Amino acid sequence: MAREGDTGCWCCCWRVLVVMLVMMVGAASAKLIYVEENLPLPGEESPPGSPWPLPREWSQSPLQVTLDPTTFIISADLLGCNVIDYAIHRYLNLTFIGGDTKADVGLPVLPFLNVTVASGCDHTPHLNLDPNYESYTLEITQTEEGVSGRLDAHTVWGGLRGLETFSQLVHIAEPDNVYRLNVTKIKDAPRFPHRGLLVDTARHFLPKNILLDVLDSMAWNKLNVLHWHIVDDQSFPYESRIFPNMSLYGAYTPRHVYTQGDVMDIVEFARYRGIRVIPEFDTPGHAQGFGKAFPHLLTPCYGDGKTAGTPKYPFHAAYENLDPTNPQVYDFLKAFLVDLKHTFVDGYIHMGLDEVFLPCWNSSPVVHEFMAKHNYTEVRDVEQHYVEKVLELAELTPLNYITWQDPADRGTKMQNTSVAQVWKDVSLSSKMRGWREYVRDLTEAGHQVIVSSCWYINYITYGQDWKNFYKCDPTDFQGTPQQKALVLGGEATMWGEYVDATNLLPRLWPRASAAAERLWSVPLSEAPSVDIAAYRLDQHRCRMLRRGIPAQPILNGYCGEWEVPQPTTSATNPPAEAPAGDQTQGESQGDQPSSAATTVAPPAATPAPEATQNESTGGAGTR
Repeated sequence: MAREGDTGCWCCCWRVLVVMLVMMVGAASAKLIYVEENLPLPGEESPPGSPWPLPREWSQSPLQVTLDPTTFIISADLLGCNVIDYAIHRYLNLTFIGGDTKADVGLPVLPFLNVTVASGCDHTPHLNLDPNYESYTLEITQTEEGVSGRLDAHTVWGGLRGLETFSQLVHIAEPDNVYRLNVTKIKDAPRFPHRGLLVDTARHFLPKNILLDVLDSMAWNKLNVLHWHIVDDQSFPYESRIFPNMSLYGAYTPRHVYTQGDVMDIVEFARYRGIRVIPEFDTPGHAQGFGKAFPHLLTPCYGDGKTAGTPKYPFHAAYENLDPTNPQVYDFLKAFLVDLKHTFVDGYIHMGLDEVFLPCWNSSPVVHEFMAKHNYTEVRDVEQHYVEKVLELAELTPLNYITWQDPADRGTKMQNTSVAQVWKDVSLSSKMRGWREYVRDLTEAGHQVIVSSCWYINYITYGQDWKNFYKCDPTDFQGTPQQKALVLGGEATMWGEYVDATNLLPRLWPRASAAAERLWSVPLSEAPSVDIAAYRLDQHRCRMLRRGIPAQPILNGYCGEWEVPQPTTSATNPPAEAPAGDQTQGESQGDQPSSAATTVAPPAATPAPEATQNESTGGAGTR
């Protein structure tokens, strides 16, 4: 699908446009229904246009105004700021997504929204502990002089968050099918600076257009970090600039590869939405993907006790883990890390360093000779040797790094900017402790942490499991205020063993939205009950449906006319090319300017390769 910086074909663009028009005719209502008559739903129904995640301060008057999609304007005080320019394009279209919906002739009209940014046009988002970094205030006022809208942000990233909130406040009133908006005042800022989502593209390759859908939906939930678990044992789909054989031999097929152009497009697409992309290249375990091109980097196992490269199933394969005794491993990693800086622009990289299974190393006489040379008494000491060497390489590159909690658990000395990601919990294994204990111990030792233990979104159960995600609070542990200040946030994780492009988006949303609100909004102890939140979440789920994301239901009910069959003849038999003037090259329905918008020049971005037919129609790519 053609997006910012893309050069998609007319036929693909027209197919997308037609399907979108078919999808967007449904009205905006959302309605939850009880499971059984004798079990009425608890909580209070939210008014239309209730935002998700919940703003820090939100006051709403019963007074309502309307918007005219043919004349409404969003203006900004930053000239030539591409991040804001493109956001205005997107949000004009996202706000007026009702097809033939019109202004309410009986209400005063909001003619404009003025956006002001205090700190100028930042180019790239980064980890920033300043609570104002993504803050904004939003006011819709009505006086004798008329109706006005004002959005003030400290940075462009706060401006993006405020525009998302504004688009959610606008709702379609039935049965008149008109736009309405309450007089509103919002003062908002995120609770945590790191609000992430992990996606796994090694177990199952995720097409580029699906990853772009993920980024769009992350922005709608105010998440700001894509943790890209890009490679693993199963495959190596990342095309390295200096080691191209790794994807040549490590990817499932030549089509299952993220080229340098693909990666840069994804990073750029994320940047326009205020999202950081942090890649993870896990070692020394989870590293079979590296060995498909360079088998000499892996440790030869001695399954029969005497022959190198022999397996002993199920304890170990013939070759496992990067070889900590081989100097070439560290030379390779040094060059690989330096090269990553040319592709990924964020100041952090995820080094992995978790789940190193030791039977292979323990079987190797070479490893035991290495242990004797260094006076190591346990194989775990060899793992520690590797971890310290690799983290030293990262610091020399220089790169800030995130690791899974395993090195920090063992007392590894780490740089001050490092972050430990907590993934362990007794719910995952009876050999583990509760995640709160890990967070307590790590912060007591002075480590910055992010929490994922309670947000394994890939695990599914029957019923409303989103409530468990909503109730998880990263600072809900016994610790001092200083310890809790070391919690930078958290990440929902979507591991890919049983997830691919067919089920990623419905499994992800709106379940990950529950984690998103906990990371953005007030602590759980101050938050509305989960029963009250359910009504807003249902609205948000319907909102994502209308925007083209197949978010699954949270309970019985309906989303306007979403479930009503719509004519599909035009979508299945599109014209050979779009009628002249309907859509310009490089613009998708979600990004093209409304007739009400001032024309904004597109930014200089790396053009994305033309989407294949499967990509242009797959997943939620029909937006």
